[in-house]
Amino acid sequence: MISLCISLVACGIKQESTAEVINPDAEVVEEQKSEVKEATVLAVGDIMFHLPQVQEARTEDGYDFGLSFEKIKNYITSADVAIANFETTVNENETLSGFPRFNSPPEVIEGISRTGFDVMVTANNHCMDTGVEGAENTAALIKKSNMKPVGSGEENKHILMDVDGIKLGILAYTTSINGLRAPAGYVSMAEEEQIKKDLDNLKGKCDFIIVYMHAGVEYYRGVEEETIRLFRAVADMGADCVLGSHPHVARKSEIYNTGSKQVLINYSMGNFLSNQNDKYTDIGTMTKLIIKKQGENTSLEEFEIIPTYRLRFKDTDGKTKRRIILASDIDNYSHISEWEKQVIREVKYDVTKLLSVEKTKELEVE
Repeated sequence: MISLCISLVACGIKQESTAEVINPDAEVVEEQKSEVKEATVLAVGDIMFHLPQVQEARTEDGYDFGLSFEKIKNYITSADVAIANFETTVNENETLSGFPRFNSPPEVIEGISRTGFDVMVTANNHCMDTGVEGAENTAALIKKSNMKPVGSGEENKHILMDVDGIKLGILAYTTSINGLRAPAGYVSMAEEEQIKKDLDNLKGKCDFIIVYMHAGVEYYRGVEEETIRLFRAVADMGADCVLGSHPHVARKSEIYNTGSKQVLINYSMGNFLSNQNDKYTDIGTMTKLIIKKQGENTSLEEFEIIPTYRLRFKDTDGKTKRRIILASDIDNYSHISEWEKQVIREVKYDVTKLLSVEKTKELEVE
């Protein structure tokens, strides 16, 4: 794990107090101005439901997907806001399916909601897998489960939330919808001109803006020059934190200096839950943000990159089960081979190191 304390000015300039010493209300004014507000955000990567996961969750009455999250539920519920990339659709008029066009039962959303998530990112390459009908139904069910969708649908372009006095803005974009059709403007595509407009629109309405970017080459643990250029461009446009999804493997993060502030960029949080078997696809990260506001100044005071592992094992009933656990807890599980543990340790060490100044200079695009 890494915990780094940084300071950045997200919105506005702190004004000096004009209260005079002789003013009897001066102490009250100063006390109000110095009040510190704090919000904790926990963000994770891709949540996917392949058919083996759906079959495993089958019960006599339907499905129960909450069990996959039970080992890390406390981390999710402890955050003021928990965000995940929801990489499937729910269309009850279509047959259940996995890759390449995902369609899951409604209970997947119920299980995620019970775990404590608040926001579902729907700007990804699978959001149109069951058409506009599926995308609309997915968003409606997310809302019905007391969560907020962002990234697809005319009404879901951005989120504004008041979190204990801190106004939080959330945007989400994708570079692809797998060549499927969508009405113009329906999905928030990673078009830089539009991203800038959206950020400019939110700047005066919130204190801190988080942008999810669904981009990058799948299964590649490095960071492409174009991805670095794009994510940094989003930071330069005004985002206070840029979080990556889509590669299905965890990547490093960096603190990027825009010239006016420092921005945390995570180039991929990897898979949070899936049935993918390629090397490294069972290791993801949670990104924990502690945001503080004092007066007109808002800053990212601390963050943690917390590696996770998708444990897969045969239970006593003979069924294969999947659980998300902390990567730091792998020695508590005999189901994990020593070879797998070594791979997890290596990735855990790697993704909790920030990209070095030298490396980011090498990868910088002029």
